[in-house]
Amino acid sequence: MNILILTRIMAQNNNTIYNSYTNGIKNNSDKCISFDYYDLYFNNGKKRFEEIILNEIEVNNIDVVFINFVSGDLTFDIYFLQELSKKCFLITNFYDSELFFEPIDRYYAQCADLVLLPTPSNFLYSYKLLEINAITTYSLYDSKIYKCIEKEKDIDISFIGDMTKKFRKEFVSYLESNGYKVETYGFGTKNGRIDFEHMLEIINRSKINLNFTDSSYQRTFNRDTNMNYLIIPNIVKYIKQLKGRVIEIALCKGFVLSQSINGLDEIFSREEIGVFDTKEELLEKVKYYLDNEKIREKMASLAHINAMDKFDATIKFKELFKSIDLKKRNNKIIYMDKIFLENYMSHHTLYLFNFLFKLQISKFLEEVRIIEFNKINLTITFNHFVQQFKYQIINKLFKRK
Repeated sequence: MNILILTRIMAQNNNTIYNSYTNGIKNNSDKCISFDYYDLYFNNGKKRFEEIILNEIEVNNIDVVFINFVSGDLTFDIYFLQELSKKCFLITNFYDSELFFEPIDRYYAQCADLVLLPTPSNFLYSYKLLEINAITTYSLYDSKIYKCIEKEKDIDISFIGDMTKKFRKEFVSYLESNGYKVETYGFGTKNGRIDFEHMLEIINRSKINLNFTDSSYQRTFNRDTNMNYLIIPNIVKYIKQLKGRVIEIALCKGFVLSQSINGLDEIFSREEIGVFDTKEELLEKVKYYLDNEKIREKMASLAHINAMDKFDATIKFKELFKSIDLKKRNNKIIYMDKIFLENYMSHHTLYLFNFLFKLQISKFLEEVRIIEFNKINLTITFNHFVQQFKYQIINKLFKRK
C-alpha cells in the first residue's frame, strides 16, 4: 500500500501525536511519503500546493491519502479534497471533534472514504447520520519514546497543561488550601512550559498525575501561534473533552487521577486509573492514593499494559490496515453552510497577509481570488493582520539590528 500523509511535522516538544501517527503509518506501508501541509502551503501558495500533492499521487502511484488535520484547521479547499478523493482512498483524522465537528469537521468529512476519531465512540453516531464511515481509534502515540524511568517519586501531585482555565485553577487551589502541594507545568503555571523530555521526567517523579477534562475552547486569539480564532458557538463552553494526556501518562507507567468524562471508561477501567467529579472528591482521592502506594502502583501498572497494547500507533495502524476495505464511498456531494464558509474565508486571511508582507504578490493574489470578503470575520482578519505584521515585519527589523 502506497500512502501520502499530509500532516504537521513537529519538533520534539510535548505534542508528539502528529509524528506518532506518521511513524505508525510508515511502519505499515510499502511506500510512505509525508508533507507538513502548513509549510507546503506557506512556502508555495494555493495553486502550487495543490499541484505538488497531485504530482506526488501520480508519480508514486499513491493508493491512500491520509490527512491528519490540525484541530480546527481550514487550509484545504474542500473541492480540492473532493478531487483527491476521486483519485485515491481518502482517510481524514480529526482532533477535538467535541469543538470542531459542527463548524468544520463534518464539512471536510463529506470528501472522506473513512474518518478516524480520537474521540469517544458516541461521536460515531453523528457520522452515521451523515452516512460517512468513521472509526474511533482514540489518541495514538509512539510508545517507544515514552519512558518508564526509575526515579524517586519526590513530587506528590503534578499537573502538566494549560492552567489559564478557570476550573483547573479552582481544583488546584482547593488542594493547596487543604495543605497539599501541587506542582504545575505549562501555560499559565508557576513553573512555565516544559519540553517533552522534562514532561516525561515529571510524570515519572510524580506519585499522582492529575488530568482535567474541561475543553480547550478559547474565545481569545493567541498571536504567538498559528492557532486561529474560530467562529464557534459559546455553548461549547459546557463541553468536556477526553484528553490524550491520560494515555501518555499511562505509557510512562505513571498513576493517573482524572476528572470524569464521557468515554473515559472506554479506554481505562476504574481498576487502572483514579477518577473524581467534585473538588471534595478530588481531595478525598488524593489523600487515599497518597496513603496507599501499593494500590497506586498496581493501578499504574495495569494502565501501562493496557496503553501499550491499545494505543501504540504502529500496532493500531497494523490492525486498521488489515481490517479496512479500500472501497471508495460513492455520492460525495458537497454541502456548505455559512459557518463553514465564514471560518474558511477568515482563516485564509492568515495566508493573505503572510504572502503580502513577504511581497509574494502572485501568492497573495491567489488568496484574494478565493476569499469572498463579504464573508470574512473582521475580528479574525484583524488578528491575522497583526500576527503576520509582527512575524514578517517587526521581527525581521529587530533581527537585522
